[in-house]
Amino acid sequence: MSAAPERSAAHDLGQLYALAVAQQRAGGADAAVETYMRCLSISRHHPEIHNNLGAALDQLGRLAEAVECFQRALALDPSYVRPLVNLGRVLRLQGRVSEALASLERALQLSPDSAAALTNLGFVLTDLGRRREAIQYLRKAIHLEPALAEAHHALGLALAYSGDTSGARDSLVRAIALKPDLLDAYPPLASSLILLQQLPEALATLDRYLQKRPDDQDALAVALSCSQYMCDWARVRSTLERIRGLSAQPAHAQPFTTMGISDDPQEHLRAARNRAVAVARGRAALPGNVVTAHARIRVAYVSSDFFTHATAFLIAELLELHDRASFEIHGVSFGPNDGSTLRKRVLGAFDGHIEAGDWSDLEIASWMREREIDIAVDLKGYTAHSRPGIFAHRAAPIQVNYLGYPGTMAAPFMDYVIADRFVIPEAERRSYTEQIVYLPHTYQVNDRRRRISERIPSRAEVGLPEDDVVFCCFNNSWKITAPVFKVWMRLLTGVPGSVLWLLADNRWAAENLRREALARGIAPERLVFCGRASNEDHLARHRLADLFLDTFPYNAHTTASDALWTGLPLVTCSGRSFASRVAGSLLRAAGLPELITRSLGEYERLALRLALDRDELAAFRARLQSREALPLFDTPTFCRHLEDAYRRMQALQRADRAPEGFAVERRQPVSGRE
Repeated sequence: MSAAPERSAAHDLGQLYALAVAQQRAGGADAAVETYMRCLSISRHHPEIHNNLGAALDQLGRLAEAVECFQRALALDPSYVRPLVNLGRVLRLQGRVSEALASLERALQLSPDSAAALTNLGFVLTDLGRRREAIQYLRKAIHLEPALAEAHHALGLALAYSGDTSGARDSLVRAIALKPDLLDAYPPLASSLILLQQLPEALATLDRYLQKRPDDQDALAVALSCSQYMCDWARVRSTLERIRGLSAQPAHAQPFTTMGISDDPQEHLRAARNRAVAVARGRAALPGNVVTAHARIRVAYVSSDFFTHATAFLIAELLELHDRASFEIHGVSFGPNDGSTLRKRVLGAFDGHIEAGDWSDLEIASWMREREIDIAVDLKGYTAHSRPGIFAHRAAPIQVNYLGYPGTMAAPFMDYVIADRFVIPEAERRSYTEQIVYLPHTYQVNDRRRRISERIPSRAEVGLPEDDVVFCCFNNSWKITAPVFKVWMRLLTGVPGSVLWLLADNRWAAENLRREALARGIAPERLVFCGRASNEDHLARHRLADLFLDTFPYNAHTTASDALWTGLPLVTCSGRSFASRVAGSLLRAAGLPELITRSLGEYERLALRLALDRDELAAFRARLQSREALPLFDTPTFCRHLEDAYRRMQALQRADRAPEGFAVERRQPVSGRE
């Protein structure tokens, strides 16, 4: 008598299950969830129902409930691959990367040719910095299922993080072509397009994405960055308004981007904290951290910039001057090999180095642990192509934020930041989570071996007027802001015949700047653009200019040192943030504190006075002639100060004391290494 009701229940379950699947495929996740729940009220012993319910909940963003469903499916059938893959995907979205990895590795053990498992594993390995492995798995997934859009998306991310920007763009374009509603592929595609200088295409990509997700602050931050590069200030303003309307502060912007729009160190701190949380997710410190006494302190400098790059131009001589009787200097390079003389010089200055572009964050950290590195110095921070995940694994007992990133990393795994008392005033110490080490004079090192080409072109050769005042600014275009540009245009108005000499960063910036000049009554041809050149030739052409005009809130950094090294005076406006105070720090160390101003009004008045008083300007230029006698360019003494800082850090560590801030005592200048 019981067989008929059982058959009826099974029939009802089958019909409901078929309905739920149809609802889910049609995009009706809410309806599918209700129908799957009705299925479970009839029977809770079918793993497929639990898995599909979890997938529907995942579609609705109900991730915690989805995890429970996948786990129930696996409890019923531990060898069921689909919930293992789905569980790995959702755990990754929750930031539970280690658990996601275990689930996906189990799925591949059961089904080695599962393209879905390979794809999701590729996402997880990319998150963990294991990009080489990720790329291998993802290429296999694409070989198995060439039309799997998610695999192309994941490969694009892995290639982007590996520095293959063109490859990343191509993979992400393919992903979107296969699946136009794969929204998560749009922002990384836009980022790749920005790096490839395809800026209008990047903005168009973001516009399409933001039509669907108008409140995505990360995507808005990328749009903000792109608009800055193009000097499209109307779009900068509108994007900032959207970001601030969502959160009051653009804390979701990339920390480095935030520095170009805000002078508030607390805002930089909030953005850095968000990034630090993301970096630490899924990355555990390596076990143990035994401090071993070595005859020489082992220091590792970590960067992707050991090629023709601003950081390498600054740091090359420091690496050569380190006292080898007391220090053993290592390099960790994960950037491109441009075959340049500068790269060979930098790498040749290390006692040993590794080319780690294909290594995971964990592998690099493990390498430093195996070599018992005492102090690991991050020269990247949160700038492009940085790898803070290396430091999240606690690569060394002492970890230092230096030179490449002008601000706090707000990460518990960074112990110290190298600064000076000008770039981080006492009133702003609360905006830094690292312990602050104050160097005498300036935090920025310089290289006295930078050569200036003997051939200086004529003004006529580069399109400059022969006798009129030449203002210049060779900063990248994203540093140029509307308020500063207005000052520059008033200076051109106040100094008849003068021109503004700028770096041709990208053609859209040049077009926008000329249009902005015309709107302010300045003939566009009074903005003269120069292309990029070798460092020697670029330094030589500084000598054609009369006065360098700095940007705000992100100052000239290496470009300020370039100007001062060539004897070109610079006027800066210093604010509250580290990034807005670097040029002031350099001017103080160059013996020219009079060229530091505290407001754009003061900045404008000083620049105008100097432009109209050639004698006063010549006097400032004369004070830069004995440049190697200036603290800014006394690299041997700077090296001693930095080494004293390293010694103090290690002494605290060996005494089993927590990192603490301190100021390095000023030494007498030295003419060379002892």
